[in-house]
Amino acid sequence: MRGKTDILTDNRTKNMKYFIPLLIFSLFSCSEEKKTTETDSNKNGIEDPYTPEAFIGKHKAKVTVLGTFHFDNPGMDSYKHQFPFDILMEKRQKELNDLLSALEEYNPTKIMVEISRITGDSVLNRNYQEYLKGNFDISEKRSETFQIAFKLAERLGHKKIYATDTERLKWFGADMADDYDEEQYLKSLGQWEKFNRYDYFGASRFQDSLKSVLPLKQHLSFLNAPANRLKNHQGYLTELVLVGAGDLYNGADATARWYQRNLRIFSNTYDFIDLDQEERVLLIYGSGHVYTLKQFFQDSPDFEYVEINDYLNNHTE
Repeated sequence: MRGKTDILTDNRTKNMKYFIPLLIFSLFSCSEEKKTTETDSNKNGIEDPYTPEAFIGKHKAKVTVLGTFHFDNPGMDSYKHQFPFDILMEKRQKELNDLLSALEEYNPTKIMVEISRITGDSVLNRNYQEYLKGNFDISEKRSETFQIAFKLAERLGHKKIYATDTERLKWFGADMADDYDEEQYLKSLGQWEKFNRYDYFGASRFQDSLKSVLPLKQHLSFLNAPANRLKNHQGYLTELVLVGAGDLYNGADATARWYQRNLRIFSNTYDFIDLDQEERVLLIYGSGHVYTLKQFFQDSPDFEYVEINDYLNNHTE
């Protein structure tokens, strides 16, 4: 009597006779189907004239963002600067010249700054024109707009500086009570522990401390390193966005306002570029803006993003 093992072996042998040809046919069919699908997806019998390239002007505009800390800090950020820095000191002015030489190598055709386009552009350029004539003294003005943008634009022979920021937006969609206590509010919603998972205050304090010990260009190179830009941006998506989830959504609304502000900056930049010319645009903004702005520029078909650290790290006096 044949055992179960013999019967199973015979059945497997018979099945393999059918399985192997079926496998070959299946693989051949899949290969042909893939080729057909690729052909259909690429051509579909129609030549599509509306490729992304069809919408691009004569040139893409090269663009980079120099993320910086505010030399003359207005104290408007949630983290308040704690370490001293005076750009007017002789040592810092030498470091500033080193930075300006590095930015000169990028050779921007337009310089754009963190000043409201609507309310500040005319004053900005009136002051810049007077500065070029020697009638506007910036020797006691600490803002990076004066110390970087004015001096760099003068070196490059620019006739104008561009204000591309927007008016400050209301942060929260919901009206918060005068006695609003964020800690108590988060605890009432059970969000306090998750809100404090990461020590963003400590990270901000560490970055702040570097400006008092590092040369200016080296410190800005640190701020503009991709990993540090990402860490800065992630605070919006792990801390701020959580506030009021399931209730007022004030954190989500505040995060949306941040994106809205950066979209307006992008909008102003886009409005100012000339796609028929070879543009090299430099934006000088607080380092927190860089990650989001870079995303917008990279996703646009009309910009080519350039890493500022390619210039900060390669240039030496």
